[in-house]
Amino acid sequence: MTETDEILQYLKINSSEALFADIPDNLRVSLDLGSPMDEFSLINSIERTGRNNKPAAMNFLGNGIYDRFIPPLVDEIIGRNEFLTSYTPYQPEISQGILHSLFEYQSVISDLTEMDVTNSSMYDGFTSLAEAVRMAYRINGKDEVLVPENIYRSQLSIIQNYILGLNLKIIKYGFGNDGLIDMEDLKSKISDRTSSIVVANPNFFGLIDENSFHIEEIKKDAVLITYYDPVSLGLIKPPGEYGSDIAVAEGQQLGIHMNYGGPLLGLFSFRKEYVHRSPGRLIGLSKDNTGRKAFVMTLQAREQHIRRSKAMSNICSNQALLAVASLAYLSILGSNGLKKIALITMNKSKGLKQALGNAGISTVFNGTNFSDNLFYFDGQEKLASHNISGGIKLSDISDYPGYKNSAFFSVTEKTDDSNILKLSEIIGE
Repeated sequence: MTETDEILQYLKINSSEALFADIPDNLRVSLDLGSPMDEFSLINSIERTGRNNKPAAMNFLGNGIYDRFIPPLVDEIIGRNEFLTSYTPYQPEISQGILHSLFEYQSVISDLTEMDVTNSSMYDGFTSLAEAVRMAYRINGKDEVLVPENIYRSQLSIIQNYILGLNLKIIKYGFGNDGLIDMEDLKSKISDRTSSIVVANPNFFGLIDENSFHIEEIKKDAVLITYYDPVSLGLIKPPGEYGSDIAVAEGQQLGIHMNYGGPLLGLFSFRKEYVHRSPGRLIGLSKDNTGRKAFVMTLQAREQHIRRSKAMSNICSNQALLAVASLAYLSILGSNGLKKIALITMNKSKGLKQALGNAGISTVFNGTNFSDNLFYFDGQEKLASHNISGGIKLSDISDYPGYKNSAFFSVTEKTDDSNILKLSEIIGE
């Protein structure tokens, strides 16, 4: 007797079909998927069938959290007990598996960013940025921080909270009419008191900011902190290639579900000469007493391990499971896969601009966008009535003084061309 027969006997039914006997025939769905297809197409096919249940929301939200395709293998890997239930590996001799995984995560992110060192993860992108500002202060002790004028309000708030008590002054630099960094304005604000310069690429307008590639030439002794989009690095120059001292990002796009906004993953990389000023912890490769490779936690400058007054940060944990998810995602895609996704995303942005332009909605800037696109638009109520999620007002997320009647529409490789067309038709009505 098979296991299935045992279950049917226990349930006192004759076949598995009897489990669904209470579902009316007219509500049953036959999934004839036809010839073999890839995972993404299979999931799309099933989702299309599922849309018969209720109207599907068209999603054009972004600005930090993105709806990207996650290969099912990612969830399969992080669902394994050795990852899902593992605790902080204080005893390396019995934690080699998770330590090895985190070591590989550090290596892959360092490869992606072309930075020397990556720690074993932070809470999220925004707190990583604030930690980077604190790290820069520890490096040089200077008291001014230059941040973009269009920085997200929530990011700025977190930085302000993290630097409370350090006597650091935040100074904002501006942007030109093209939406890119105003290099003359930035240069005029860099002084001997500048501790760090924060740049974002793609920037907070969603543009790939080529001016950020030249800040190394004018930064003097300041620490250059780059906030990047990890998927965009499939195409654009990585932070380490244009002189970034610290590179931070939100890693949610790397195989982590949106989950209504959390938990998230902070990516944190830096130059090797600053390793003793870095927050969090590192996983290192050593040898045991027989000469075999052994992975260990090292440079644990957290207040759980050393005196609070000497700690680099009070971060209490890390995002080990999500770090493993990002490692799995990047390993499955490889460099060619990430490049393909980045290229599709940029092409979707181009298609969105063209479609909304045909509907009479113009972009604020004419540059090259990655996922986020800023348009002159204030018809959010109309979109909501058509079950469309999107049109985030710039004024809702940033204190930037210009472009009040503008809103973001974001795309990923999952954004369907038919949804872009539908959006343009509804806006153009």
